[in-house]
Amino acid sequence: MFTFLLLSLFFFSTVCSEGTVEQEDDVVNDETQDVTLDVTPDVTPDEDEDEDEDDDEDEDDSPPEPDVGQKISFSQPSLSEEEQKSYHFPDRYRCDACQIITHNLGSDFNKAESKIPRKTKKRTLGDVEVMEIVEEVCSKDKFKDYSIQDFGGKVTFKGPAFPDRKEAGMSMGGGLWPIRYTNYCGSVFEDIEESEAYEAYREGTLFKMLCLERDCKGMIDHTPDILDIRPGRKQQGTLTREEL
Repeated sequence: MFTFLLLSLFFFSTVCSEGTVEQEDDVVNDETQDVTLDVTPDVTPDEDEDEDEDDDEDEDDSPPEPDVGQKISFSQPSLSEEEQKSYHFPDRYRCDACQIITHNLGSDFNKAESKIPRKTKKRTLGDVEVMEIVEEVCSKDKFKDYSIQDFGGKVTFKGPAFPDRKEAGMSMGGGLWPIRYTNYCGSVFEDIEESEAYEAYREGTLFKMLCLERDCKGMIDHTPDILDIRPGRKQQGTLTREEL
């Protein structure tokens, strides 16, 4: 009898423990399923169509794209084959070149005189200084602020001696132009002494002597204000290199 009771108790405890394990397994499985969530909201087909219509309305209400504006293009100044290869200034540019020389030379004379002490009785330059200024005006560096550009269908020069030429466009410089400038400048002073040039500057007739009676004859009939350079007169319309 006692043995039978022990067997019954053992059997009963085994059944209870298995039931408990199955319940624990069920709890674990439920918890695992709860962790997996569907974050995609339920949307009915009607709601999809409504949202598409709203999107279309939003797109229709959006402002139009801004107009970029008219496209502007520039072309290089056109030069003949001779002008591209020659070491001499083309005839059609010699009046411009003469104006550049006048502007540079008159400005250098004016600047040198401004350095003379005010207490000095003779406020003029000496022969040696005048000679040095005239020789320097024909150097390549004196031409570095200039370039050629198409202005109103005409290819011409742009730089400090031409303050009214401010049109936008493609400029061309360097290359053979500094050499051409030096060659032309030297030819201008073949028949003019340095002292004569300085005297003309003192009298206010520098442009007339260098250009109006030579390469600008028939093209210009007066001295441009920017080139009317003389002692005690402020230059008009002069632009710095940064302003060009």
